[in-house]
Amino acid sequence: MRNSASKRQHPIDVIDANGVFPFWEITRINIRHNALLSIAVSVVLLLLIPLLTGTANLDRNESAVPLEMFASLIGIIMLTPVFGPEQNPEINDLVSAKYVSTEKIYLVRTVYSILILTLLTGLFSLYLGIRDCDVTAGLFLGTLSDAVFLGALGMITSALCNNTVIAYMIPMFFYALNYGMGNRLGNYYLFSMAAGDFGPKPWMFATGIALMAASVLYKGIQKKYR
Repeated sequence: MRNSASKRQHPIDVIDANGVFPFWEITRINIRHNALLSIAVSVVLLLLIPLLTGTANLDRNESAVPLEMFASLIGIIMLTPVFGPEQNPEINDLVSAKYVSTEKIYLVRTVYSILILTLLTGLFSLYLGIRDCDVTAGLFLGTLSDAVFLGALGMITSALCNNTVIAYMIPMFFYALNYGMGNRLGNYYLFSMAAGDFGPKPWMFATGIALMAASVLYKGIQKKYR
């Protein structure tokens, strides 16, 4: 009995040991234990938007307001906590002991977080469309670019300072900075679609992806040489 118990492995370990990367198993476990609160807060934020600004009979530029000024904030909520669980030393030791590397777990969290914020942004865009707003694919993709960029700012801050609370503050500071500086931020102006300018969005999306990759790589290097 003792020998059989000692050989018992975590489900993730068993699948990975057999040569199949357990993406869906890791996703299921992490969503259940780590992401449900972020998803709930994101949904609540989207539900509050109609109370904060108009969401009916908007033209294309007007439709950009609830999307890029409010819906994009779910990027911060979903992506900033990617490294959060391992900031607890006990959880960090437990995860480090598994066959699946922490870098792969971070990557899985990043991927499913992007998929969830894409789904939520899509649903909110659909809601605006039902409310007779002129929501285009460009508005949806531009909002997603904002969300990815803001979330990536949170991720890289969390990776560097190992503190999720501070990590939330940096993208929120940048968000507030956009109100003061406006289009003087150039390709990193979050609210450009309201003026009909979609030019900054590819820059923000590319920068966001680069920051996410850099933060995961940094955490991997930090783990290796700690």
